[in-house]
Amino acid sequence: MPPVSPRRSFAITDIARGLKPRRAAADTAVGRLQASDAAAEAVPLADAYGYGDGLISAAYTLLGSGRRKARSRQQIYEKWAFMMGDPVVSTAISLLCTAALGGHETTGDVVFIEATAEAQKDKGKMAIVDEINRDIGPLLNKVSFTACYNGAGFGDSYARVYTSPKRGLLDLYVDELVSPPTILPFEQGNRTVAFATAIGEKQLDRISIKQMIRLKMPRRIFVPQLSVTEKAWRANMRTDEIGELPIIPSAAGGSLLYEAESAFDNMLAALVGLVGQRVNDSIDEKVIGVQMAGASKEQQEALLGSIVNMLKTTKERASKAVLEGQPILERLRYILPIWNEKQVVNFDVGSAATSARASTITVDDVMFHAKMLAGCFGTDLSNIGFADQMAGAFGDGGWLRTSAQAAQRARVIRSAFAEFCNDAIDLHTFTKHGVVFEPSERPWKINFFGSISALENEQETTRGTAAATGAALVQAMDQAKNMGFTEAQMAHFLSKTLKIDEESAKLYASVVNVKTEPDQDGGGGGGFGGGGFGG
Repeated sequence: MPPVSPRRSFAITDIARGLKPRRAAADTAVGRLQASDAAAEAVPLADAYGYGDGLISAAYTLLGSGRRKARSRQQIYEKWAFMMGDPVVSTAISLLCTAALGGHETTGDVVFIEATAEAQKDKGKMAIVDEINRDIGPLLNKVSFTACYNGAGFGDSYARVYTSPKRGLLDLYVDELVSPPTILPFEQGNRTVAFATAIGEKQLDRISIKQMIRLKMPRRIFVPQLSVTEKAWRANMRTDEIGELPIIPSAAGGSLLYEAESAFDNMLAALVGLVGQRVNDSIDEKVIGVQMAGASKEQQEALLGSIVNMLKTTKERASKAVLEGQPILERLRYILPIWNEKQVVNFDVGSAATSARASTITVDDVMFHAKMLAGCFGTDLSNIGFADQMAGAFGDGGWLRTSAQAAQRARVIRSAFAEFCNDAIDLHTFTKHGVVFEPSERPWKINFFGSISALENEQETTRGTAAATGAALVQAMDQAKNMGFTEAQMAHFLSKTLKIDEESAKLYASVVNVKTEPDQDGGGGGGFGGGGFGG
């Protein structure tokens, strides 16, 4: 039996005698976990409520504060659907989905179901992967962009599943009938357990997870909304068993549009102001005559009323031109009767009624808010159709390779879609074979052809830089070794000059003690002067 160090022997003896160890149990990780229940019970709830003037409450979290007021689920989706119809927002989301999914250069496929390293050793698992790739691959590629686009815009995306007991998954439907505003998912904890149609009181139907698949974007930020979560707050917080948690509707969230709402509203207001100003300035309107000498009071009131109605009509025409896109193609002329005057008096209503502006709204105001809106998605206006904003150093499509924020958003979309693909495969194997693989035992992995995505380009750039750094380090070490550096000198050179950490420097410095075998020809052969080339 190997000898025991005195310090170790002393610790074992203390524990054996039932004495208190020198390190208290509460200071260890295990001790903290064991004492967690008692610590939680000792939390003073009165102090927790009083902290911050009693603002720690479910209502504060869910209902929001300031400009972010609580909205109903339909109001939130109505806002996001309106934003997705905007050209700038729609193009930005499309670019993020393209960056996340990529695409094969010839086939255009974006999803590739490949076998894991362990599955390649098993013919049975390889047969399962080949079957999945053959049956499910085309379906996932067909719905990939639509599912990711709706998921990025609404935070959730759904696919109605059609299966057959002998053939497995037959089709995925992701179009209008399963749009996110019409589907309400139910969760137990963080697991989606069922769905319901939310069209109206007479269109409420339950849908199981065997009939529908959900693409759930990560909830990165809370969206203030009217929710039933507060009713189940206590049960969710105090229940440890996930099977005992209440089943409640999922809150809306996960959309990339929530942070961009204020920027979108400002851009829309600036754009409407610019168009409205130019429409108003383009109206050519005149009144012919208005002199009524000796007119009675009734006639004067009638004249005044006619002029007011003219101005109201002008305002209505301008409003329609701005909001409904109806252009004004005709000149507006009004005729008024004149008494006791032979000449016809003409004056310009527009010049008489126009107020002097301190400053006019220019396209720069719109572009400023458009840049802010594009920045909310990690994109740039030069990639959304504004070629005049393109930076010369980036070139066409440079944003796909330079935007780190776009890469992070693309990775979020990709991760959510990969889980969507795994759910579809699980339904296929369950329906056809009655088998569902645990996530850690799946013989397949979901890969993307991401050479054109920002994330993959950044990773490739990082790997290339690391490889170049390693090659330069090896070259420097080889030159130092040829100069006769000792192991200590090499370690000092690596740590102090090349700024490598001490442990790695000592490990690399051990290469000095490795002896290389001399060439068989005595070290002179193989070169230009050693007879190895031409004699």
